[in-house]
Amino acid sequence: MSRVAQVLALPKQFGKTGGYDLQVVSSQASVQDYLDALNRAVEELPLSRSRNKGTDCAGCDLCCGERAPLTWPDIGRLRKHLGLNGELQSLLDRVAHIAVDGPVVDITLRRAEDGHCCFLDRSKKLCTIYPARPLVCQTFICCNGTGRAAGVRKWVVNLGEDELVRQWLQQAAARGEKPRYHWGNRPNLRLDDWQPNAFTGLKQYCQVLLKDILPPDLWHKLLK
Repeated sequence: MSRVAQVLALPKQFGKTGGYDLQVVSSQASVQDYLDALNRAVEELPLSRSRNKGTDCAGCDLCCGERAPLTWPDIGRLRKHLGLNGELQSLLDRVAHIAVDGPVVDITLRRAEDGHCCFLDRSKKLCTIYPARPLVCQTFICCNGTGRAAGVRKWVVNLGEDELVRQWLQQAAARGEKPRYHWGNRPNLRLDDWQPNAFTGLKQYCQVLLKDILPPDLWHKLLK
């Protein structure tokens, strides 16, 4: 028996173009439920692509040259998919770009010299890690969405990346080392600036509840 959907992606018209809205139907809805809803939307809803005028993303790499922040659960998925072991720093050196600007840290998917994601198959214009693609890639579906849908994506991505940064700093401190980054401008890194949040202690999206991430006003707008 299939599991009842906890989050719904609903069709929404924006003038002449088709987009989507979100609705939460359970207080126990997780980030994975949110991702499942968007993946169903890609397959089932009449979405109007804003860049690729085709019916799907296959063969289009227009978003693969943009900033793609990584979250803490993304790391576990990438580690498993790529069969990589070792500490977090070595994995980030392989798949990510760590930029530091004063106290600010941004950990994103590594891009090659041509500016596109290192996991893009240039000849086929297809993602080579599609089953394990990061949350930000799963949630960018190249169409209009409502403000509350955009709000969910913003909060999930930002808090997920914050926890990844916290883990990176914490593990460096545990080794008695300074964290290694790939680009820096007057770095001023302090672990205390990165406090635990709803992602802390959880490694999978199915464990992280949306109600623990979203501000109350947004949560109540989404909840049916």
